[in-house]
Amino acid sequence: MLSPAALLAQVKPADTTKPAEPILVLEKFVTDGNVNDPLGVMPTTPNGSAFGFDKTILDTPRSVSVISADVIDKMSLSAVEDLVRVVPGVFTVTRFGIQGAIDVRNVPADTYFRGMKRINLQGHGRSVLAAMDQIEVVKGPPSPIYGMGKIGGYTNMVPKAGRAKTGAYLTENEGTMQLTLGSYNKFEATFGYGGPLSVAGKKGGFYVYGLVEDSDAFVQDVGVTQKIMQAAVSLDDAVGKMRLESGFSYQLGGTAGGFPGRITQDWIDNGTVITGVPLKNLDANGNGSVGYYELYRGSPVRGNLSGNNAPLSQRFNWPRDPNGNYYALGSFPTVAGIPRTMYDYLVANPAADPTGLLRAQGVGSPLPTSAQLPIGFVLDPRTVGTATVDYSRASAYERDLEAEFIVGYIDLIYDRDPDFGFKNQLFFDSQDQYKVSNTPSGGKQDVYVIENKFTMTKRFTRLPDWVEVNSLVSANVRGTRSTGYRWGGDFGGGYRVDATLPVAVYDNFTHAFENNDINNDGAPWTSRYRTLYTEVGGGVLLDIDLFSKLNVMVGGRIDGSEAENLNVASFNANTGTSANPGRMNTADEYAKGWDRGGSWSASLSYKGIPKVVPYATIGRSSLTLESNNNSLDNAVINAGHIGEGEILEAGIKTSLLKNTVFVTVAAFEQTRTDVSPNSDSSIISAEVSSTKTRGTEMEIKWVPNKAFSASAYALVQRTTYEPITAGTIWLNASWLGFKDVVDPATGQIIYYADAFGYGGKLNLVVPQEVAVQYDVKQGVPENQFGLNTIYTHASGFGFTLSGNYFASTYSGRFKLLKLPPTRTVNVGLFYRLGDWRAKVDVFNVTDDVSFRARSGGNGSETLLTVNPERRYQFTISRAF
Repeated sequence: MLSPAALLAQVKPADTTKPAEPILVLEKFVTDGNVNDPLGVMPTTPNGSAFGFDKTILDTPRSVSVISADVIDKMSLSAVEDLVRVVPGVFTVTRFGIQGAIDVRNVPADTYFRGMKRINLQGHGRSVLAAMDQIEVVKGPPSPIYGMGKIGGYTNMVPKAGRAKTGAYLTENEGTMQLTLGSYNKFEATFGYGGPLSVAGKKGGFYVYGLVEDSDAFVQDVGVTQKIMQAAVSLDDAVGKMRLESGFSYQLGGTAGGFPGRITQDWIDNGTVITGVPLKNLDANGNGSVGYYELYRGSPVRGNLSGNNAPLSQRFNWPRDPNGNYYALGSFPTVAGIPRTMYDYLVANPAADPTGLLRAQGVGSPLPTSAQLPIGFVLDPRTVGTATVDYSRASAYERDLEAEFIVGYIDLIYDRDPDFGFKNQLFFDSQDQYKVSNTPSGGKQDVYVIENKFTMTKRFTRLPDWVEVNSLVSANVRGTRSTGYRWGGDFGGGYRVDATLPVAVYDNFTHAFENNDINNDGAPWTSRYRTLYTEVGGGVLLDIDLFSKLNVMVGGRIDGSEAENLNVASFNANTGTSANPGRMNTADEYAKGWDRGGSWSASLSYKGIPKVVPYATIGRSSLTLESNNNSLDNAVINAGHIGEGEILEAGIKTSLLKNTVFVTVAAFEQTRTDVSPNSDSSIISAEVSSTKTRGTEMEIKWVPNKAFSASAYALVQRTTYEPITAGTIWLNASWLGFKDVVDPATGQIIYYADAFGYGGKLNLVVPQEVAVQYDVKQGVPENQFGLNTIYTHASGFGFTLSGNYFASTYSGRFKLLKLPPTRTVNVGLFYRLGDWRAKVDVFNVTDDVSFRARSGGNGSETLLTVNPERRYQFTISRAF
């Protein structure tokens, strides 16, 4: 029987007594029939992901990485964070532990499904790599034939159900079943089944794939559930001489994001955390949840409420020295004393300060712009101390998140003529997602996209012998609808929780999903929106070979888009006073606009030296300035919602030693080109990122024989902000100048400075002249290295060995928390006996303690996650 990795990849021998059937190109990733590369490690098969033309990676003038189904399986690639083990440039910062989209070259990137752009996945649901048959990573903005796209690049996912086209070559149905068990109560079961299909005398194939997961996670109290179903059919001559390829993918995922709190350098380096619960219990009626009025009246502010003056969120100005110069961050002068609200509380409740040492400090401490720090910020002196942190405990949870994704497609393809072909792709993608967070935050969003793209290729044949020209024309229309509503509070809940204790009621903020009646201890919906936008465009690309040595690829595209957004009048939580907080907005806010943009690219490669191809690419690509939930701000629409990105890339690719070694080296610069310091802040802060990334990457693949393969990569890159803008950052109290309270008799700290702010969110305004000193984006290691090997003995035994090194970086732009280097080693052992296969994986063998930044950008100094400890996984599968 066939192995799971090679399932449905065989071709039925031709019957020489009958006219030959039309020959189709198999989607299964093989390498020119080379028996020395059964896993498809070497990128020698033509691939059209980068530009649309079927060219080998050697001949493609762009950095492209392709991961076959067998490598996905052998290396046990399952989640987004696993991809960086084998592909350079895809290190992705965490989204509260939920990895959806993949970053490329340190900026957000698009996700494609069989060559069609999906909605923005970001952190809305987990992407399951194990459900993919092939993964293609293209660095830099897309080719003009693909339409508008992000600066980083894109990842093209080919689902396992894409094997339907190979089913037409099988004489009988075949399938596979697999069960995976492991650490954190991991349970995952998959199946695949496919074969030949005949409809009204027309031959084709089908394939069905399913996955069910019910697991825990490294972070305690976080579960992961997945239900995935894929199905596809391929039918020859379905409409005239056109082949039909159609299918769907359904995913229902449930999980809960989580991140730790009270992070200091001591927390990172030594595992020491400051303990303590908030001094003021905001749950006034004791029902186990904090309603809107309880929050705003329990931690009253001075003066009028605003985004800068809220019960658990306060803004501070950057202090100056006596000469009028700004102090260096981390060297702010300390201010003795305790906040006025805390002093008054302790005077009224002396039992909370049994030694009297807190009251003895008198009134002092740094002051926010409101001139008063609300009582909700400070921790109870009776509970403040230190303890050893449990890195698997989170302080804030998106306690419930469910996302439903539905993808469907209908393709009609004519590819019988090697000199002429066309394809019409009808694509649908949708997301129905909600989340409820303790911070408090969360809401619901519904997004769907419908796109139709027509592509035609034509090779010109009546030309001189010294020139060959292939052309591609593409046109598409795409419609996006995004609606949602949310409740967003102070976002101060994350640090209020003492993670050394069970989660207590004082952090259980009521969410509007649970109760939206603010007069009955509920919380309001503070945002409702509806975004609609349509994109229409067309492009042309020419692939020109001159004298069989020089290749020129040049193309251009024009896109236009009409967008509208409606912000429905909702409840404004941060207005009024603490005694009478909030009010309903009285009017909707609406914006509508038309924008357009051009894209172009030009590439040059030289094939004068056998198997050595130097190349250079320059290009500009239009991009939609949508947010991470596919919505568009009114300010963005009014200013123009189409931006522009640019790529400059030069490299060399070579295939050596009889195609057993493949090496690619690329130097690149990718930047957004449509913004300036005078641009609207909403334009600059759009999810597409206003940055410039420069770097060099090298990737080596070595397959000396059919038993052994190895790959390695090295990446050095740096990302800077362009333009450099100011903003606010979330800081610990000690960084702002709050002072430890020390017992004068013993010299021991009895109240840590950071305990003055852990009940809420302390924000510091960054002046422009300070911001320019911090122009480098942090969070993603600038130096990254990876090594992977796979060995299979003729007896059926084999092993995998992989390792990564990621250099030290900082959690955020202002370099207040330094993260140590990451050194990870993974090993796997497998055995195949007939149709059965068993595999054992050990991840993070050395039990390396490492961290991953939340975003590395503005406002992220105190947000990061901890990578999982050593863990185990056992997989057994059977082909039938």
